[in-house]
Amino acid sequence: MGWFLRVKKGMSWKEQALASFAAPPPQLMAFTAVLLMLVYFATHSDYKERMEKRKTGFRFSLLLLPLLLIVALNLVMLRHRLLRYNFGAPRPLHHHSAASASAADDGSSASGLVLVLLLLFVLVHYQSSFHSSWFRFI
Repeated sequence: MGWFLRVKKGMSWKEQALASFAAPPPQLMAFTAVLLMLVYFATHSDYKERMEKRKTGFRFSLLLLPLLLIVALNLVMLRHRLLRYNFGAPRPLHHHSAASASAADDGSSASGLVLVLLLLFVLVHYQSSFHSSWFRFI
């Protein structure tokens, strides 16, 4: 009959477990704090070095991006020329007029050369700033 009645026998296991917990000693907390600070300082310098290397790589990839764009455009133009040559597609109308005006011109224009030269001049002008920002650790 005691199963159906609530009889308070004492502290439950939950209350006993919660009562047995206490704060760690201050020496252990101080040791843990010092240890965490040392680990942070040891890994922080490596982290900063890796981030600087990634920044340098990103800047270098930004420098190569115009070159990659020029190569991609040339490959696309070459693909269109090869397709037109292999399948005998007629040349567009503006090519007929340009071919009659200048027989030595193979479709290349001076504007591409001017753009490449302008890019080269800009890169040479800003070379010292690139060197100072990329290679400051050397």
